[in-house]
Amino acid sequence: MPLARNLMPAAARRALSALYALLWCSAGPLLFLSPRMRQCWRQRLGFGRPAPCDVWVQGASAGECALVASLLEHLPGVRVLATSCTSQGLDVLRKANASGLQARMLPLDLPWLMGRMLDRVRPQAVVLLETEIWPGLLMACADRKVPVIVVNARMTPKSLAGYLFLRPWLRSFAPTAVGAIAPADARRFGLVFGSGRTSVTGNIKFDRAMNAPFLSRPDNPLAAFVPEDRSFLVLGSVREQEETAVLYLMERLHAADTQCVIGLFPRHMHRISAWEALLTKARVPWTRRSALTGPAAPGVILWDAFGELGQAYALARRAFVGGSLARLGGQNFLEPLAQGVLPCVGPHTRNFDWVGGEIFGDLVFRSPDVAELTRFLLEPAPPRDTVRAKALDYVRARQGASAASAALVAPFLSRRDHD
Repeated sequence: MPLARNLMPAAARRALSALYALLWCSAGPLLFLSPRMRQCWRQRLGFGRPAPCDVWVQGASAGECALVASLLEHLPGVRVLATSCTSQGLDVLRKANASGLQARMLPLDLPWLMGRMLDRVRPQAVVLLETEIWPGLLMACADRKVPVIVVNARMTPKSLAGYLFLRPWLRSFAPTAVGAIAPADARRFGLVFGSGRTSVTGNIKFDRAMNAPFLSRPDNPLAAFVPEDRSFLVLGSVREQEETAVLYLMERLHAADTQCVIGLFPRHMHRISAWEALLTKARVPWTRRSALTGPAAPGVILWDAFGELGQAYALARRAFVGGSLARLGGQNFLEPLAQGVLPCVGPHTRNFDWVGGEIFGDLVFRSPDVAELTRFLLEPAPPRDTVRAKALDYVRARQGASAASAALVAPFLSRRDHD
């Protein structure tokens, strides 16, 4: 593989690297003023003795760490150290059904801390997920000639601008290979590290999408609360910043069909009391999910129970998925599709750009107009099995990134004996 040409004199590279380490040393005490940074502080400072591994995998938080299990399915028998920057990420890693996996917090990105970790665990390769460009870790790997592979790599145009400013320095310890989720991301990584290192391997998230079991009404534990002879609409993962618009949407739905039942799922449970006040003021009838002992009356079920959104989607005629009527990036509109339910969303779906724009049409309706969303939700529902089959076809045509990403890593795992 052709190496990217170093664009900076060695003395300048050493000076920048020393400055980077100095900034971490200066900022370190301030970082620990944050309660989040104090979690697992010993591991963040590099204490403890993790076992030797074949591969060290780093994912920033829960979203990236959720991809680790899919990747490891294609690397059987490999001993893995998986690290994260957050306690949520660690929880995901600890729950992963993968043998030979140990989970720890990522040390602070000081080159000497990263070097000490590398010397302890002696990986044959380091794998970074998505946009995990840690200069301290990359420098330590370069010093020890440990190959670094970035998989499921993505980079926004905004991030690219910052990386280009540091490109001469970053190229001095560039990753060995980059597997990008799309051609545009491969081009951006190529501009920073050199196009000879990049390829397009697809998005591992497609390999995990639509894997929820298809739930029939007789098997649904919520069926007793949702009358079969009434229209049931789910408004899922609603965020605080869009509550006014969603309240207007519910008022329109209730006015158009006074017999419908609306399941309202706030994204955060601390908003339940606020929703009680909003619904009461708007004179929309409501009841808490926890108060139900039988079929719900027409109006709103204010969902104050965790973990039941997927089951509710399986009973819905249609659904709205929140986080999309305000500039929040949107929540997961694949969840209702997995249950054969057509969803609608607002215009802000940045978090799920990886799914592809082709899905907005027959499978997902997107509009900034509450009146249009209301009309969509009130339309008759197509057969659930037909919707799910079409969504599965869409997702399966884009799967395979886990195997392609593992294929980038595998050649480095037999290059030397590992004790």
